[in-house]
Amino acid sequence: MKTTLVIDRIEDGWAVVEYNKKGKTFSMPAALLPEGAEEGDVIDLSISVKGDETLRRRIRLQKILEDNMDD
Repeated sequence: MKTTLVIDRIEDGWAVVEYNKKGKTFSMPAALLPEGAEEGDVIDLSISVKGDETLRRRIRLQKILEDNMDD
């Protein structure tokens, strides 16, 4: 999924970004913004599921659970 955001403001290490034309906003760590991004900039946000990594984590956590159930 990819969406376009507008940086509304940056304060105390947080960026408030608008995510639709109705002015809906959410906060995100300012450290995740592109270098040099500032208030009023239009940015793209892309989110995807990392299937390989998710599967590895699930397998590792299942093993931990199984190991602890034996106690």
